[in-house]
Amino acid sequence: EACGGAATPAILGATGRLPLTDREREVAMLLGTGLSSRAIAERLRLSVRTVEGHIYRAMAKTGVSTRAELVALLPRPGR
Repeated sequence: EACGGAATPAILGATGRLPLTDREREVAMLLGTGLSSRAIAERLRLSVRTVEGHIYRAMAKTGVSTRAELVALLPRPGR
């Protein structure tokens, strides 16, 4: 039986790479710069609904419940 503890946000952060697609990671990084879903959609030429879907899936994959928690998991330069 697999242990679900290996997929907790703290463990994911400690082991490095998050289990996100390139697009989910890109959207999350833009979210971390303070852009709104609408601004991200305009920049990437996607619909707002598509951007929010990427955010939702990234949050589900990492086990977080807020956008701020998702952004906190992202790698930062010098960290």
